[in-house]
Amino acid sequence: MATPTARLMLLLAVMLGTSAALAAQRTYDKSLAAPPGGQLTFDTVVGSVAVIGHDAPEVVVHGELQGPESFLNRIHISAGQTPPGVAISVTGTSAGGWLDWLHWLHGFSSGSSRVRFSIEVPRDYSVELRTTGGSVQVRDLNAAVRARTSGGSALVQNVAGTASLATSGGSIEVAHLTGSANLSSSGGSEDVTDSVGDLDLDTSGGSVRVVNDDGKIHAETSGGSARAQLQVNRGVSLQTSGGGITLLLPQDAHASIDAQSDGGSIRFDFPLSTTRIDGDSHLAGTLVGGGPPIDLHSSGGSIRVAPDR
Repeated sequence: MATPTARLMLLLAVMLGTSAALAAQRTYDKSLAAPPGGQLTFDTVVGSVAVIGHDAPEVVVHGELQGPESFLNRIHISAGQTPPGVAISVTGTSAGGWLDWLHWLHGFSSGSSRVRFSIEVPRDYSVELRTTGGSVQVRDLNAAVRARTSGGSALVQNVAGTASLATSGGSIEVAHLTGSANLSSSGGSEDVTDSVGDLDLDTSGGSVRVVNDDGKIHAETSGGSARAQLQVNRGVSLQTSGGGITLLLPQDAHASIDAQSDGGSIRFDFPLSTTRIDGDSHLAGTLVGGGPPIDLHSSGGSIRVAPDR
């Protein structure tokens, strides 16, 4: 007679075998002609998407889907040409009402299922992306990028065009952008490196970091620190409710600075002129005779302004 331990091991083996049998993989592939200067629109209820610019006059879609048959059978993918360019839609059906739909989405978010899309587009194609269940990546374009995700991070690299990115569940990273950027995150940090253009950054759940931007900078965070390392001052506004502020500038930077800290000290490693000090929390002055305004305000930490050596 089998022992309880043996019966338990047998049951686990059967369950694992059943899970393996239920797992399935599918792919989706389609190519569409893409006239110059068009737009890609991508909208999905599940999964991540990576968009990469290439030199061919076509949009190439590749999807990888993995999970139980019951999950895959509910996913429907459509891709076609539209007057603006190409539109791709990924939808899911529910047979048992909204509770069944939530259970279906939970299966995806728990890691038992996976959906990933990679899309190649002409470099001059603007893109508009939306996903409720994964990350967004865009690379190597000479056009505008708009993306929103409710369940993951956003990454933009090597783009010559404006960028508007929003996420409710992750961080945002931008590198080598030529164009203005508007970034908004409810659940993570924001990082911008080697960009040219004005920046408007807002996050409720992490820190903000800017390195080598040639443009005006406005950044607010409710959940972390703010740091900017710049080679030129075009105007800077850094505000944080949950951490300190560090601003590194060239030794010969011209600026008019106003700094206020309600939760820490203020330190300037530059010689300031026409200085005004209001207690320990407010300091204002000019660098090298004045220049574009720098406004720094921290409610939860110290402020430091120093040369970028």
